[in-house]
Amino acid sequence: MCNLIRALARHGDPAIETVLFLDPRRANDPQVRDLPALPRTRIVIDPTFSEDRVRSGIGHTVLTGRNAPILDALRRERIGVAFTPAIYLGWRSEIPSVSWFPDFQHRHLPGMFSRSAWWKRELGFRAQIASSAAILLSSHDSERDCLSWYPSARGRTHVARFAVPLDDWPDADTAWSRLRAADIPEDFVFLPNQLWQHKNHLLAIDAAALLTQRGLRRPILATGHGEDPRRPGYRDVLAERIVEVGAQDSFRLIGNVDHGLVRALMVGTNALLNPSRFEGWSTTVEEAKAVGTPLILSDLSVHREQAPGATFFGIDDAGALASAIAAAPPRPLAQIRAAVAAARDETARRQRAFAEALNTAIFAAAHTGKGNYPA
Repeated sequence: MCNLIRALARHGDPAIETVLFLDPRRANDPQVRDLPALPRTRIVIDPTFSEDRVRSGIGHTVLTGRNAPILDALRRERIGVAFTPAIYLGWRSEIPSVSWFPDFQHRHLPGMFSRSAWWKRELGFRAQIASSAAILLSSHDSERDCLSWYPSARGRTHVARFAVPLDDWPDADTAWSRLRAADIPEDFVFLPNQLWQHKNHLLAIDAAALLTQRGLRRPILATGHGEDPRRPGYRDVLAERIVEVGAQDSFRLIGNVDHGLVRALMVGTNALLNPSRFEGWSTTVEEAKAVGTPLILSDLSVHREQAPGATFFGIDDAGALASAIAAAPPRPLAQIRAAVAAARDETARRQRAFAEALNTAIFAAAHTGKGNYPA
């Protein structure tokens, strides 16, 4: 969400003002604290948007066709178009909405959802698609999925491939110094995925074991936090697997670390690794592109769309992944400096393209005729 707000502030149409509604409990969130300083951007603190209230109002919204508390709050601020990634305004909403669907994971990996969770997600998607003036998707791959499973969306879909700003990222020298201070080796591959089953860490562990057997000391450093609610104790499963295959020296599960170190790892690594079995438009891939870091990615159609120049491997092919890692040597500091500098212009171009796609979706929603208030 913050990427979207920054893109609109810097590259969006001057006619668009962005208003972010926040639960009072998030008023001092450091991720949003600086947003009001951006052009044409303001924050409204309103308890109507607390998670509990939003969740408790879903049933009434379905029955009446209007999420009255949310719509009243939007009208008070004279909102012309609502961006609603997680709030259902209702099929009788007088304010047009842009709904964002980052991916259709439940369709691709139904076994990862209980029957009730699958249907809750599916019915929510159907309701949002039926009532939205514009449907925002993060990739052409996701758009194809949407039109295949929800053909009624045709004519309302817009692809906005998000790009990340680098305002508070370290430069190459700062990242290099941070890594050395943290005792991070110069030769490593970085895997920053959350510890969820479909992120496919087990394949990376098996590839690391193969590297050990080949005599290559190039560790995979894996950050990541949280528990997979669909598989409690999964972190323990990964730790046991590391020992079982003898990958203790080639796969390090370093867990949750601060954002500064994650960014330093992203800048200074040989390559960014994402072995996931399913992805939307990956934030970590986008971050690696933004700083010129090489990419080793599972062979998913969305990965090929996002990073066509990456090295790809099959999602079950540990040998191919091990070979890709073996072919990713450490980068000296001078090479990292040059890569960061070379990526800068292309990163700015992607940010402009992201904002232009958002402009198009917002104006398309606005032109539906809803949400026109008297002066």
